[in-house]
Amino acid sequence: MDKNKKWMCAIALGLAFFAALAGPARAVVIEAEPDLHRVMGDLYALSVAMRLYHDDTRETQCPAADLLGRYLKKPLPETWAEDYRTAGIGGDWWVGRKVPEFSRARKFLRSNAPGLGLYDKESMNPWLGGSFVWIRAVAFGGGNDPETPHVAQGDGEDRQRLFFNSPGTAYYWWSDLLFTPEAHAAALKKFGAGSAVDGGSPVDKKERGPFVVPPAPKEPPETFNASPVSPPPDFTVGRDEDEDGDAIRPIEMGDVIFNPIPRPRN
Repeated sequence: MDKNKKWMCAIALGLAFFAALAGPARAVVIEAEPDLHRVMGDLYALSVAMRLYHDDTRETQCPAADLLGRYLKKPLPETWAEDYRTAGIGGDWWVGRKVPEFSRARKFLRSNAPGLGLYDKESMNPWLGGSFVWIRAVAFGGGNDPETPHVAQGDGEDRQRLFFNSPGTAYYWWSDLLFTPEAHAAALKKFGAGSAVDGGSPVDKKERGPFVVPPAPKEPPETFNASPVSPPPDFTVGRDEDEDGDAIRPIEMGDVIFNPIPRPRN
């Protein structure tokens, strides 16, 4: 083996070694169903806003949803007061999002609630279909918070968006609740690639993008087939005989009968 080939083999082995240390890149999963992101993305957007609020104020009392609005671009959704809630539960801070009754997201949320940390606030069991779905946003148990979502910068036309990771999964979610430029930068600094979370080691992000909003799935058009309408074959109106028993032409559809003089009854 000549000298050049030896160098090439050494470089290849070195690259393989460092690749093994870095570990395999993990593909990002961004669901195409917009209804899912309107729930999951909103939950994580408010969760990050709540963490920014805590870092800014060091308050220990759970903030109302209105106080989180300072981190979001205006105008807020018209249904803000009805669709978003916050609550202090067991010393931790939680955020809730209303799930529309007929939303296509319901089946996915119900099936994946245990793995995604989605709860029903009343029972504190994994969400099964209540009006609101809840996640823990800020935990005060000390150490690294396992509920902290990793945040990624959107790509291309979606650079104004942040994409929020469900911890422990490959799922990333976008939201129409857009952050102000200051909050956007702060979220990336605190929870983006290479950031330190709660004083811990930098977030190890090897996920592959791009982070863009995928096109919504096309629903097959509904086909309506009108059933033919016609009277039954033997359908007639009236009697086949008169009062004397003589055959008469049956009354057909479209005939009009006038009887101005009522027949006396004996």
